[in-house]
Amino acid sequence: MEALGNVLYKAADAANWTGRIDGEDPASKRWHQIIDLIDLDKELPVMQFKTVLLGFCCDEGVRRNQGRVGAKDGPAAMRKVLANLPDHFFPSFEIADAGDVICVAEDLEAAQQELAKRVQQILEMGGLPIVLGGGHEVTYGHYKGLRLANPNKKIGIINLDAHLDIRPLKDGKGNSGTGFYQIAEESKSAGIEFNYMAIGIQQISNTQALYQYAEEHHVEIIEAYDVHPWELENIQERIQAFADRVDCLYLTIDMDVFAAPYAPGVSALNFNGLVPDATFIRILECILGQANLWTVDIAELNPLYDIDNRTTKLAADLIFRIASNP
Repeated sequence: MEALGNVLYKAADAANWTGRIDGEDPASKRWHQIIDLIDLDKELPVMQFKTVLLGFCCDEGVRRNQGRVGAKDGPAAMRKVLANLPDHFFPSFEIADAGDVICVAEDLEAAQQELAKRVQQILEMGGLPIVLGGGHEVTYGHYKGLRLANPNKKIGIINLDAHLDIRPLKDGKGNSGTGFYQIAEESKSAGIEFNYMAIGIQQISNTQALYQYAEEHHVEIIEAYDVHPWELENIQERIQAFADRVDCLYLTIDMDVFAAPYAPGVSALNFNGLVPDATFIRILECILGQANLWTVDIAELNPLYDIDNRTTKLAADLIFRIASNP
């Protein structure tokens, strides 16, 4: 099992962080010039408040869910764009790359277990994990890591997504659409609260049965139809109230929440999704502004279908905002 664990995790690689050099003075530097590369299998110092990237190279859950595979290459695509982002936040900005969790031989469950272990490590060292997906099967493993690091705290999850992802297991196995179902059922068995808010949900993308399950489990839903400027204050108030009642907040962003012109490179295309305009940014900033935000991931970026790197560049913009959040 130890040998398998080594296969499931690969430390950060300097070859992923190359790019344009405008100078060596702090005002001219880009991310590839300032990023720290770490190996989670080695003894590491406390990294209080450092943003830590961790790849999840897996789309086995997407395959099981009959989606378009290719999201396993999302972490590499994101790093390529992130490498050239400018450092606007010197000297307080610190960022590290912790490498990748890799799905081997279609063993999604082992990959999720490995992801949980690595997220737990980063959190216990004081870092803010940003997990680069991978399919939305990242949710279950990511949540498990947050739970391991915070066994007695109340966790809340905000999901920016067109889909509720609360489908029952198929043949006893999870996939990219079952993450919140798995969390809800395990929470019920453990006698703990299931706190889930979904923003950007589309009726056309979810069955009535999924809405019924969500209602039964007190899921807070803000549909894509309601994300517009004149509802902004109400949405911000709902996010604030949700965050106030939990100890740890986990944000997961499924790139298919966005409309196809902005995010064509996803596992399940959304022709009429959200537009990443000023209203959306204000909503994102409201979430990022919560003091109890502990961890974030970006899911379902599929480079195989990305036109002009639109989806990857949008994901990089989101990561830029997350990492630079004070």
